[in-house]
Amino acid sequence: MVFLKRVFDFYINSNLHVSIAAFCLTKLTLFLYSVDENNIPFFVFFATLISYNFIRFYNIKTIKSNMSVWIKSNKQLLILINFISILFLIKLSFKLKTASYMILTPFIFATFFYSVPFLFKRKSLRNTTGLKLFLIAITWAGVTVLLPLKNAEISFSNDVWIIFVQRFLFLFAITISFDIRDVDFDTPEIKTIPQIFGVRKSKFIGIIALLLFLMMEFLKIAEIKNARMVLLVLTIVSILFLVFSKKKQSKYYSSFWIESLPILWFLLSIYLE
Repeated sequence: MVFLKRVFDFYINSNLHVSIAAFCLTKLTLFLYSVDENNIPFFVFFATLISYNFIRFYNIKTIKSNMSVWIKSNKQLLILINFISILFLIKLSFKLKTASYMILTPFIFATFFYSVPFLFKRKSLRNTTGLKLFLIAITWAGVTVLLPLKNAEISFSNDVWIIFVQRFLFLFAITISFDIRDVDFDTPEIKTIPQIFGVRKSKFIGIIALLLFLMMEFLKIAEIKNARMVLLVLTIVSILFLVFSKKKQSKYYSSFWIESLPILWFLLSIYLE
């Protein structure tokens, strides 16, 4: 059991789980347009893995002490995994069309400067007042919606922008749980939603976002089989997770269960097709 727990902790802490969630959201986007393609989903997987680990390594001095200790004790294996990921990412980058890089570029800069301070401001985007949650949600929405569709040469119709806004609202809502967990650890200058409005009002904001996420499905011109049922189930489950979020969460509440919601969304869409 101890060995299995160590393996599971490595799976979570090495950001493999969140990378699979990004992979599933990208596959889901392509699935909605009946595109059977894996290069871009795997590109997003490896890009997410490298990005999250870069952010964690860069901020190792400021993150929670237990995570810092874990990173140092697993440093060699983490370096190996990220080195292999970089090789795969380079190979997959040749599968991207030129127009896709135009979509991707601003999100690359946003990810890099999320942790690395601007020279003229000496402040990273993460520490810019009120920006953290919006930056995470819009970057994930852009990379998992706009990037795969642009690479598949699908025109950005009204339905595409509805999907983009839906994805933003979904990610915005579920990320609130992480901010609730970190409300006492984030510096006051960041001013996350729970820091500004408190935990209770933050949950209400998240619920409103999830209800808008669901209602926007009825604005689409193209109706996909069982899509509304899938979103209804996903919205209910997400609201429940958000309602039961608290400052003192279990170790895996956000980092595993809430980050599993994109995986659940993808599996429900496949199962109920």
